[in-house]
Amino acid sequence: MTDGPRSPEPPSGPPPEHDVERKPLRRRVTDAWNRLGPARKVGVIGVAVAVVGGVIAVTHTRATAAVTDDEVEESGGILAEVARILNEAAAEQDDGSSPSSPPLRPPYTGDVRGYRRFQCLNPRGHAAGNCRHEWRWVDDYTKGAAEEEDAEV
Repeated sequence: MTDGPRSPEPPSGPPPEHDVERKPLRRRVTDAWNRLGPARKVGVIGVAVAVVGGVIAVTHTRATAAVTDDEVEESGGILAEVARILNEAAAEQDDGSSPSSPPLRPPYTGDVRGYRRFQCLNPRGHAAGNCRHEWRWVDDYTKGAAEEEDAEV
């Protein structure tokens, strides 16, 4: 009573949980993430941040080391000039703030209305918590150009 070779029957129900071939990659990653505990999730995120930071550092080092001032003069390209400017800015940033650069916005000049200030009465003991504060009134004053005129007189 052999009927001969049988063709495989398709499964009738949903795919089993352990069948990895039928789940899309996104679903498999989501399931794996959901099985992790909070501590392991923090660890995974830390490793990912370290890897991305390392890639950025290596890429930045190669990009800044690839272009020198001599190469900029030889190539004369716009990208080389941009790289030179970025290298100078990075060098200035490493040295500290550039004294030749203007402030981001000019200082305020004009009338200042009176206000209340919560003033520390013992600044030397402030860091140690050995101080007392009190609300003090600061009178109206003019800041900027008027102060400069008073200084000249």
